Amino acid sequence: MKQFATLILCLHTFLLYSQNDRFIYEIKFKKDSTTYEITKENYNLDITQDDINYYNRLYYINDSIFANVKKYGFEGFKLTSFLSKEVKKPFYECYEYIGDVNFYKIDDSETFNWKISDSIKTINELKVQRAETNFGGRKWIAWFTQEIPLSYGPYKFNGLPGLIIEIYDTQKDYIFKLIKSEKIPQDYQSYTLDGFKSRAIKTNYKKLNNLKLELYQSPFKYILNGKLSIPEGKKLQLEDGTILTKEQLKPAEKSERMKIRSFNNPIELDKAAIYPK
Repeated sequence: MKQFATLILCLHTFLLYSQNDRFIYEIKFKKDSTTYEITKENYNLDITQDDINYYNRLYYINDSIFANVKKYGFEGFKLTSFLSKEVKKPFYECYEYIGDVNFYKIDDSETFNWKISDSIKTINELKVQRAETNFGGRKWIAWFTQEIPLSYGPYKFNGLPGLIIEIYDTQKDYIFKLIKSEKIPQDYQSYTLDGFKSRAIKTNYKKLNNLKLELYQSPFKYILNGKLSIPEGKKLQLEDGTILTKEQLKPAEKSERMKIRSFNNPIELDKAAIYPK
């Protein structure tokens, strides 16, 4: 832990001169509010002079593999939503993946009304201060440090006078903790994100919700209608590891709908899709 703190403190000495830094957050969250099952993932927050990107670290691993062997994909890789923001623009570009063949892009401006308290403590030898806000149908507690004067944090959280080191909702359904920082190499290329950005379909939350409902009604519609194909002799592996042949897709729709319904606890709870029973 001391090594982590030293890295952060050393980083501060040149943040004022150049922003080209990656902050890695561990996220523990509950997909299904009716269970006690916790999912844990790591996300990168990349901050440069031009833009901010927040994405699953699996994408970074995918880029590293491609840079070395010119091949995409590895066991355990999956598609997830991510965020991007140009520093000079007031809105985030939200790239949403809902489980079909496309990424969908939504421009979303978030202004947080933070209530900063006098409460101070230390996290990994960093002096942090408490702040509270309401966002996405939840109340959030954040701990930020002015020792790293960057007004960002994980996901869309921003606007505090220092980097967010830890943030969680009061129900502890989502807990974000900064676990590491590193410099972004000058030659780093974000092959994966750039590829998905270029093909994303622009939409809005109302249309996206309708697409989620369509996908719920027919979870494998892109394969069944021929827009996606399963090569002869091959099978489809779902995110949970389930393997299906094309002939098994239609009978499996009911169980897939149950899986979709179980993701009832997104970060922005007020944007959760309401599926028919």
